[in-house]
Amino acid sequence: MRYRDLPASFRCLPILAVFASFSAQVLALDPPADPLFTKTGNESQWHLPAVGLDAGAKSGWRTVRKAEPVTVAVIDSGLDWNHRDFDWNNLWHNDGEIADNGIDDDGNGYVDDMIGYNFIGHNNKPWDHDGHGTFVAGLIAGSWNSEGIAGINPAARIMVLKALNSFGHTRASYIAEAITYAVDNGARIINISVGGEGLISMQKKAVDYAVSKGALIIIAAGNEGKELAGFGIAALPEVITVGASDHDNRRVAFSNFGPEVDLLAPGIDIVSLRARYTDTLRDIPDTPYQPSSAYVGGDRRYYMAGGTSFSAPIVTGIASLLLSHDPSLSAADLKRMLLNSARDIETPGRDNLSGAGLVDAQAALLASPAFFVDAMISGVTVEQGSDGPMVKVLGTADADQLASIRVEMGAGEKPESFSKGSAPISDSVVDGVVGTIPAASFAGSGVWVLRLVVEHRNGTVREARFRLQLG
Repeated sequence: MRYRDLPASFRCLPILAVFASFSAQVLALDPPADPLFTKTGNESQWHLPAVGLDAGAKSGWRTVRKAEPVTVAVIDSGLDWNHRDFDWNNLWHNDGEIADNGIDDDGNGYVDDMIGYNFIGHNNKPWDHDGHGTFVAGLIAGSWNSEGIAGINPAARIMVLKALNSFGHTRASYIAEAITYAVDNGARIINISVGGEGLISMQKKAVDYAVSKGALIIIAAGNEGKELAGFGIAALPEVITVGASDHDNRRVAFSNFGPEVDLLAPGIDIVSLRARYTDTLRDIPDTPYQPSSAYVGGDRRYYMAGGTSFSAPIVTGIASLLLSHDPSLSAADLKRMLLNSARDIETPGRDNLSGAGLVDAQAALLASPAFFVDAMISGVTVEQGSDGPMVKVLGTADADQLASIRVEMGAGEKPESFSKGSAPISDSVVDGVVGTIPAASFAGSGVWVLRLVVEHRNGTVREARFRLQLG
């Protein structure tokens, strides 16, 4: 089912008409002038400046001098494609199909799938009667038309894959089928703001298939405030799992956590598109929500909500912007650039609350695809050495141009200083021993913090910390 978010019918035109003006335009990305983007304070798109997309001279958008179209699959509750703040040019178009002829022209097993598919109703009408999918799509590709909101990437082409019903519920088989459809029909990036505990084999196979075909999956961590171990697709290492941050760039308490979290992105007071005749938060059980209170704007075409469901498409939009800027990037390149350019928050280094940190569009767009620095402590073991007991620190310390690796130690829960723990090394370590410290060095305190420091040849330093309690 859809992750619990926090506090229809449509005017259907012939599908062919949507694409009368479709073109692979090239854009020069000066920041948009949409009023909810330029507004500050309440009901603003505060999440965009928070991730490096503002109106300033150093905005991430200004780095993109041309933006090539890129197909982004949104596996969700569908889309209100007639929302006046969503341009039809931002829809993916299946060029292998002839509209409304009742024939599977491209032989992909889906009849008249012009802009995607409805896996709930088994038809080519992925309309949104819940509102969740429209909200997500707006964050990625809302129109730059000086009206309402601005999406992150005006060159994104949304492939609409309806796999949630009108109450936000789904089945694992629908998600797996939608992933496979997305990959087979050319999606480079897949957004999944859906999840739950447990993983069945068909989901894992679908993810493996997507990875094998070079697609990047970005998924919401979930809003239960739980450890992510066992949380379906979100717990898989092959995807980018996104948690939620607040106005102060800290993890929100409801955001699931654990080593599976890769990034944070804003996840409270997020403003995006409202699908007509929907009030997404209204029917969520045990939520103190007053109907219509999340509507934004005099015409009520916009909506404010929170949850990791909306953090994930912020990362998806940025990933698509990277790919629009440089279509040659691989999924591995995109993941490396997003994680290694993130702003470190919470505990220094990668941690279980914020992963690599807060996504940063400006830094990611300036990053080299080859650049990476990894620092991670997975645990310790105690072994008998020739000079007595030795503490072996296990983990990963690596970089594309590695300068040095060292392990330091500090006494107490919050050390004021760190001292040498083990001798520095200069060779990469992946899932091995990153340092060895004589056990006698730990005298004088019952709690120690180990700090792994990995330095790149360009001077960039990454660290990881590990709390060690003796006895």
